[in-house]
Amino acid sequence: MSEQTDPVKRKPATSYDVARAAGVAQSTVSRCFSADSLISAETRQRVLSAAAELGYTPNTLARSLITQRSNTVALVITGYTMRDSPNVMYTLADALARQSMRVMLITAENDEDLRPAVLDLLGFPLDGLITCASMHADDSRQFLRRGVAMVSYNRKIEVPKVDAVLADHDGASRQIAEHLVRAGHKHLLCVAGPEEAPVSRERIDGFTAAVREAGLEVPHVLHTDFSYDDCKARFLAYVGKAKRLPQGIFCANDELAFAIMDACRYDLQLRVPEDVSIVGFDDVAVAERPSYLLSTVRPPAEVMANKAVELLLRRIREPDVRARTLRFDCELVERASARFGKP
Repeated sequence: MSEQTDPVKRKPATSYDVARAAGVAQSTVSRCFSADSLISAETRQRVLSAAAELGYTPNTLARSLITQRSNTVALVITGYTMRDSPNVMYTLADALARQSMRVMLITAENDEDLRPAVLDLLGFPLDGLITCASMHADDSRQFLRRGVAMVSYNRKIEVPKVDAVLADHDGASRQIAEHLVRAGHKHLLCVAGPEEAPVSRERIDGFTAAVREAGLEVPHVLHTDFSYDDCKARFLAYVGKAKRLPQGIFCANDELAFAIMDACRYDLQLRVPEDVSIVGFDDVAVAERPSYLLSTVRPPAEVMANKAVELLLRRIREPDVRARTLRFDCELVERASARFGKP
């Protein structure tokens, strides 16, 4: 039986190896891997062919040290946003990809657990950071001091030089309340996420303010952990103790609305919307399916994502430019889960 030996491991090819094989300067090799460099087509092809033959790929980290640009953007997002509003992540990642930016995805279950994950990012060579979670102001300043451009998505961070792109949560929630009140709903309920969740809180505050201004009793707010199961259990427990059933229910996102609708139809044998109107927020894909036909609010996700990336690229080019906060109107989508009154 012959003795087998491990094959000799060959060292990875370097840019010097490629330059020698292609007959060019080493600096030319680096320039050939930049799409906007002024290199003749013939030279670029010769270098790329040599690189392919040698199995060479450019070292992104090393190149970033030279150019001071990594073309990498961190996308910070919470677990419940990924689960309940996945289009936020997809639209932002797509908008960044169309600008040839690489995405580093950082997640935490909720805003409170975010800080350790975010601080780990300080060691990476980032050009920018888009946060869909509530970052601490001091953490934001650390990134700014390191030259990392920042944009806050659907949240406002009160730190200079941090741009923000927001949906008009307050205005849309007020509109829902006004429609429900006009339709004759007098006993209303709000279903929210955790008390500290900022987007949920802004939506619920807008709704309850509009109900109060209409002269009706301020709705009870039922807090959940944003999950379907917890929402359904808490709602059924609430109904079991309540003196009367709500006529209209506003939910801080669509996932909560699905749980409420299923509880009403299958556990309480209520008709939707004849016995109770249910409205959500975000207009996720499931909302338009025949099993739900959920009335909800549609933020302009693609427009907001493109604008967030536009602001980020501007901030990368001009670090000291004045910060902008852009707020976008949302569309009320009327489907079969709610009775709305017209103006």
